[in-house]
Amino acid sequence: MKNINTADAGIFFRHIYTMKALLIFFGCILLFAGGVFYWAVQHDYLLLSNTNSIVVTADTPLTADKVIIEFGISINSINRSSDDELFKRMGKYSLLFAGKELQQIENEYGENDFLITYDNTYYLAFRQFKTNWRHQHEYRFHFHKKGDELFLRCNITGVDDMSFDCPMRAIHSISCQ
Repeated sequence: MKNINTADAGIFFRHIYTMKALLIFFGCILLFAGGVFYWAVQHDYLLLSNTNSIVVTADTPLTADKVIIEFGISINSINRSSDDELFKRMGKYSLLFAGKELQQIENEYGENDFLITYDNTYYLAFRQFKTNWRHQHEYRFHFHKKGDELFLRCNITGVDDMSFDCPMRAIHSISCQ
């Protein structure tokens, strides 16, 4: 029987300890790289969670508390005879924001219709066309005045991005029939 001297045993155990440390180190690097990869591709490709977000801001004296944002998929026709048709289809919209975010924007591709009202006095409707249901976006709505007119600045960032700065229309000016 061969005797194991303590110097050989010390080297052996140091080798095992070094191997464990290297395994833990490379495991952590692999975990970190996997997290970075997940973060990078999840936003537009994997869609393991809904990362659409809504941010509403307003210049003083306007407030985000008076904003209502409704959302629907292919609800409105661009060939409508008047904007009163927007308000006749209210039951088909999902309420996303009423002074605060109530729910996230649904992940769907195609014609995403928005109806935005301010203080039940002004409105603006627009359509965003999404080419893939996996595409995630950040929706920023900013209300401000230019002279006496109320404007909405919209910045949608993501694959199907869009931005505009338009005057809102008075609701009382709609010709309801």
